[in-house]
Amino acid sequence: MLDAVLQAWPEVAADLSSGAVAPAPGGLINATWLVGRRWVVQRLHPIFAGEVCLDIAALGARLAAAGVPVPALVPASSGALWVERDGAVWRVQTRLPGANAAGAGTLGQVRAAAAALGRFHGALVGVDHAFAFSRLGIHDTPAHLARLAEAVAAHPTHRLAARVAPLAAAIAAAWEAWEQPPALPRRVGHGDPKLANFLFEGDAVSGVIDLDTMGWTTLDAELGDALRSWCSSTDESAAAPRFSVERFTAAVAGYLATARGWVTPAEIAVLPRAAERVALELASRFAADALNEAYFGWDPALAPGRGEHNLMRAENQLALARDARARRGDLEAALSQLSPG
Repeated sequence: MLDAVLQAWPEVAADLSSGAVAPAPGGLINATWLVGRRWVVQRLHPIFAGEVCLDIAALGARLAAAGVPVPALVPASSGALWVERDGAVWRVQTRLPGANAAGAGTLGQVRAAAAALGRFHGALVGVDHAFAFSRLGIHDTPAHLARLAEAVAAHPTHRLAARVAPLAAAIAAAWEAWEQPPALPRRVGHGDPKLANFLFEGDAVSGVIDLDTMGWTTLDAELGDALRSWCSSTDESAAAPRFSVERFTAAVAGYLATARGWVTPAEIAVLPRAAERVALELASRFAADALNEAYFGWDPALAPGRGEHNLMRAENQLALARDARARRGDLEAALSQLSPG
């Protein structure tokens, strides 16, 4: 299939013919291959339309001009940014140096990723961009909670219903207790700023990747997603996660080092409770998926079924939200040292 697709990119096809091709490590959504030293070939997941490439081309140029290392789309010989074959969307991007962090990454990598994310956001401050493609409602937390309630009502006889129902009630109660921030500015965010979407050479960021999820958001959602990923002691499938104050401090220090010129006091103030919000949101999504059996990624080595694995994720994210809540005082103290007043 790659041979046929890459006829639209003759220079890339030449590297493919030399045998220099390998599946890219990691990644749950787009199928990705590394071809030669210069190219990344992707078959997009059906949740993305080809028009997402128009957004990446427009905003990627602005990011690159601001010194943010992002991959560039490689036009096909026809000039198209993507091609469609057998119902799938294919594209080629430039390959950036570096590699993903090992495991949870070092404190230096967390700080560097946060600084890179601050540059990313800063480069797009004031941009007037109408997205050709966007996934709406990703961080609509009340909507996710409503879908969880609907799933509980719709699946009373599901094998996991007796475990999910009390979990759903606990998630809803925790959300009720979360203090809503004041209205925050809309920003263009990355949309999925987990550490796996940064490339590193040592502790330095050499690339910010997976730009398909860019869109309009607020920093409590964008940084909440980053912090709940960067500061957890475990991955999403493990029990008893802990929210690291040390990692939070490193992340906020890195972010403010590059974002302080434009980020508002209200956006800074929400940081100690931002991860809690997104962890509760993901807990609700995973709990609903446990009953709907809908999430596209699961690991048979960790759980006997899709529902069981999603239940593990839901329990993990609720536990993480609760631990972040318990450490709120320490997080606020750390923030006050980094951003007095």
